[in-house]
Amino acid sequence: MPRFDDIISKGPDVIELASLPWLRKAITPGFIRGGVYLVAGEPGIGKTTLAIQVLGELAMCGIKVLYLTTEQGLGDLKRAVTRIHGDSTGQLPKPIRDNFFFDDTIEDIDALPRFLARRVLTEGEEYHGIQAIVVDSIQGRGLASTAIHKYRALYEFAENAKAQGLVSILIGHVTKKGQIAGPKDLEHNVDCIMYIRRAFRLRPFFVPKNRFGPAMLDPLVLIMDERGRLKESPHKAAKSSAVLGYAGIGEELAEGQASVTLPRYGSRPELNAPFLPAKKVKQLLSILSTIREVDLTDLSYEINCYVPRKQRYREELDLPIAVALLSSYLQRPVPDRALFVGELDLTRRIRSPEDRYLAALASLLTGAQKGKIKRIYISEDCAKSLGRIRPESHGPTVGEVVEIIGAADLEHLLKQLWPDLFVEV
Repeated sequence: MPRFDDIISKGPDVIELASLPWLRKAITPGFIRGGVYLVAGEPGIGKTTLAIQVLGELAMCGIKVLYLTTEQGLGDLKRAVTRIHGDSTGQLPKPIRDNFFFDDTIEDIDALPRFLARRVLTEGEEYHGIQAIVVDSIQGRGLASTAIHKYRALYEFAENAKAQGLVSILIGHVTKKGQIAGPKDLEHNVDCIMYIRRAFRLRPFFVPKNRFGPAMLDPLVLIMDERGRLKESPHKAAKSSAVLGYAGIGEELAEGQASVTLPRYGSRPELNAPFLPAKKVKQLLSILSTIREVDLTDLSYEINCYVPRKQRYREELDLPIAVALLSSYLQRPVPDRALFVGELDLTRRIRSPEDRYLAALASLLTGAQKGKIKRIYISEDCAKSLGRIRPESHGPTVGEVVEIIGAADLEHLLKQLWPDLFVEV
């Protein structure tokens, strides 16, 4: 029996990915020979794109790679590879043409161990010498989490590939609640989990498990470039966000504050909103969840609202809290010195405040807060009338001291705040 000093410590055999520095940083120290990686996310979010980017990089380094597809046709994959790795004329580099292989003969994952033994590990077979394999996807066209014997075949495949030093990348689905599809022991049988979420064109990227290095529980924000390839987004922002509002009385501004985070893997999402009406907070989250491209499942929320002089919550504070939540979720800052006013109804429409509130708001903007607020976002139904209000007979109108931006609903407002989120790639 060896003593501690008799054990020879050997470091992992890392495969460098020079063209994907963000991925190397996320799954520190990088792809490990013999590692089993699970990429999870909803359909169309970029899982296949990521796998093709990785295999293409490995192929460019002279490493033979294999893409096993159980869902997509080979023609679709060929077009994707050409889009991601081809030049302006659609030509692929010779190393990719020589080292990148595809196969669509696997109908179910219980055939994977036999496929690996016969067609990859056996000398003389067409895929002998492969060093990295993608399985897209492990659920295929539908596989219940109770199909234990099929998942055991998947684990056998992964263990055999690990023993031979092959990199295995498994692509998996997620449930409607945002959880990784399949039995719980699926997560225990992989070395690293890469989880991609959706936020308009942004792709928050997490690594909740990594046996080879630290987990990455804070999002690495990705974006798709003009060719649909994933890359690190240039937009950096704090996770917490504070947005100005007005409670309708006095000369002080209110402030909606929010922080949206992915809870630590395996823990329950939390909602903490002290001193705010519980029904109102849940209603706002429900409204935001109806926006297409916004996935708010399985997230934790920290929401606060500072209202001067302990005034009661007013519906006109809906908008600053909603914008603060979206700002934190999307990792985007709100414009400097901006004020948000409006109640949100269940259809995401921004309602106009009553006349008495608008009069108080006009006095605030032309008086105590004059010069401090640069622009105000409000319902388009009252934007023009607010701009014409002149609180003092010889003073300026509201439209002369602040820029007034009207929005019919939440989507309209978001397009004005962050228009690039809606640009098609």
